[in-house]
Amino acid sequence: MRKLLFIAGAFVCTSTFGQGKTLYDVEIVHPKDGQTAAYGKAWKSHIVKFHNGDDKRYAEEIVSGSRSGDIMIITGPYALADLDMTKPNAAAHGTDFDLTVSPYVASYSEWGTYRWADTLSYNSNVQADKFVTTVYHLKPGKASDLIAEIKRAIVVNTKIKSPSSYNTYVKLFAGSSPEIVIVTHLKDGFKQLDNSFSPTMSKDFQNGYVQEYGQAAWDKRQNLLPEITTSWETYLSKVRKDLSSVMK
Repeated sequence: MRKLLFIAGAFVCTSTFGQGKTLYDVEIVHPKDGQTAAYGKAWKSHIVKFHNGDDKRYAEEIVSGSRSGDIMIITGPYALADLDMTKPNAAAHGTDFDLTVSPYVASYSEWGTYRWADTLSYNSNVQADKFVTTVYHLKPGKASDLIAEIKRAIVVNTKIKSPSSYNTYVKLFAGSSPEIVIVTHLKDGFKQLDNSFSPTMSKDFQNGYVQEYGQAAWDKRQNLLPEITTSWETYLSKVRKDLSSVMK
């Protein structure tokens, strides 16, 4: 049976983070062609039987790019100590998953295990059911550069009282392929991405940044990503309440 890994997908409300459990797993599920509805029915049956207690699941649907229509299944929050515990229904869970859910799945993509970084997150308790998730694949030794820039942005956003909201996650056990994921909460929906929704915010941020750190730092920021990343990718997603066993 496949282990359902996570991320944070983008994802779960930060009100649960104060419990000392800050780790998430995410797995992206690509249903077989013509089997999306069957997968959804089988998955809902599975979570009713196995994931309505302490071991819940949270789902989002990707709605942009080549992964459009794929489902992110998110587990967490949890702590590493939780991995020492053996679930009494593990065998039954595995059998049910293999027999009832897997037949409708074409492929899985595991992102890994990520830690929610509170000091790299801004206005993180804003509730939303639509998100922008950006995954930064960093060059070895360059994570600190992105982290420093994220911290600068938080200072500026705080200064200009930006209404934006995002959570940042750092991949654990990344080896030579470090990753940082930023999940932006779109409280007002995807229309927030339209330039006309908040026409002055981009300029306010630039002005605040230059005032705080100088024009040279702003110019460096504009060219930073190609210097520190091997690639980055962005997804739009929305909550799938019907495929989730927990909603916050």
